[in-house]
Amino acid sequence: MSILDGVQRVLSLYADGATELSFTDVAGRLSLPKSSASRLLAQMQAYGLLDQDPQTRRFRAGALLAQAVRASMAATPLDEACRAVLARLSDTSGLTAYLSTLNRHETVVLQRLNGSHPVQVLSPPGSRRAASSTAMGRAMLSRLTKAEFAALYGDDPSAPLPPEGRDCPASVGELAQHVVRIQAERCAVAIDQAMPGIGAVAAAVRDPGTGELRGLCVSFVSFQADAARVAELRQLVLEQVGGLGRDLHDPFWQV
Repeated sequence: MSILDGVQRVLSLYADGATELSFTDVAGRLSLPKSSASRLLAQMQAYGLLDQDPQTRRFRAGALLAQAVRASMAATPLDEACRAVLARLSDTSGLTAYLSTLNRHETVVLQRLNGSHPVQVLSPPGSRRAASSTAMGRAMLSRLTKAEFAALYGDDPSAPLPPEGRDCPASVGELAQHVVRIQAERCAVAIDQAMPGIGAVAAAVRDPGTGELRGLCVSFVSFQADAARVAELRQLVLEQVGGLGRDLHDPFWQV
């Protein structure tokens, strides 16, 4: 295996949703000898592709990668408007707030603000997750037309979706039901689903002129948020994202 093959395989683990990995994790998932995994991770750290937590000794995507992602995703006027809302969501709630976009079946994180009380599991810019498994993804899927949704997932409601976690939709039909409910409620809530112990409240806006789609959410530790707190966060997201939608003349938020 060449060094580039190894780098690609390690980065694919983060692209699939991993946030931190030990060399034992990498060795096991990629079927590598531990010595090879340790050497590969050390080389990637030396070149800025990975950072290592000095206490846990676990690796996460490096600052160089985050900078490259930001450079490749040039901010649009919609992004600038979303980032002002993102800051208000994080400042008001004190929680981690995310701005994401939709890339076919996956969400892609564009920006994260940690807030004063961030969750312990953090997804860096560039992180991808299955859209069907998260509040953020389902909020954005709810903004697609029926034709756009069918182009992504097909017309067979019994078609299975990859298993992503507890209570996540298992079929296209189940996902479609989630989407219809989110369209009516205007935001999505997911607690202890794709990421046990983590909850999120999300909503999405779509620029009527360009068709650009963005999702915004706040993320929290599930056992620290009772029903009243979740309702409070839901109202915050509806107010902030809804206000942005009305400023954009997004028809979804005009009613």
